[in-house]
Amino acid sequence: MTTITELPTKVIGMSNQAYRMETEFDSRSFLHTVAKYGGEVQQWLDSGRVFWGGNSATSKGSEFDTIITEILGGRLFKDVVVTPPDDVLGANGSRSTKAYKEWAAEHQRDGTVITTEDQAQVYAYMLDGMQQNEACRSLMERTVETQVSVFFEIDGHALKTRPDACCADLWWDLKTTSQPWDKLFFSAKDYGYYEQEWLYVESAKAIGMDHFRMPFVFVATTPPYRTKVFHLPEALVEAAGRRMRNVMEEVRLRRSTGMYLPADANEIKELVVPAWAQKEEEYVEV
Repeated sequence: MTTITELPTKVIGMSNQAYRMETEFDSRSFLHTVAKYGGEVQQWLDSGRVFWGGNSATSKGSEFDTIITEILGGRLFKDVVVTPPDDVLGANGSRSTKAYKEWAAEHQRDGTVITTEDQAQVYAYMLDGMQQNEACRSLMERTVETQVSVFFEIDGHALKTRPDACCADLWWDLKTTSQPWDKLFFSAKDYGYYEQEWLYVESAKAIGMDHFRMPFVFVATTPPYRTKVFHLPEALVEAAGRRMRNVMEEVRLRRSTGMYLPADANEIKELVVPAWAQKEEEYVEV
């Protein structure tokens, strides 16, 4: 059951776990996933199940996100990122020893990232890359709030957003990437960044902010760990907004009728094979 009783509303300090538990509100990632995969996946998600649990890259991205959130809140890198001493680890560096568990219980707290020395060094390089980029450094210095959750409606559809960082006049988002800079447009399309900007700006406007373009801070996860800040093309963001409104209507219709699958879902159908794949392979006798 939701704890949110009034819309729109802005909540500061809500944990990420509590935000995720507000399941009566749809997120950008939910809408983007349904737009990409359709009613079958919506039915799966609406039943409370997880569609994709992430991978090592998203895990490291989440850790770095936590690090930057804590630093924006005033903590030092050395206090956020901690590494276990060798004498509490197993012979092969494992963390299954009693000594490690006792050490972790003492040092673990919300917002603290326990990692290896090698990974801590990578995170330090990534942070340095952010601070060396003037546009990024300016955004970090202008940040006034983090851990903000917004709950609102569009056309009666309950929605939620959680920006990475908020300045007085705009929000910005942090992304980690291993893509070359000239290939980032693939990530923007595949991961729904256009949809994210549209929905986040709409939620900001719902709580009284003026329209803004949302900067995306991309931090490379590979050497030399540089940072670049981009605005997304406005036309593509506007098109994403139209798609999101259509998806919201489809989501409501499926939920109200209980019909998640297309009418021909249980019929025998012809497999669609693109023309390029239908060309018979040519064999050459040697």
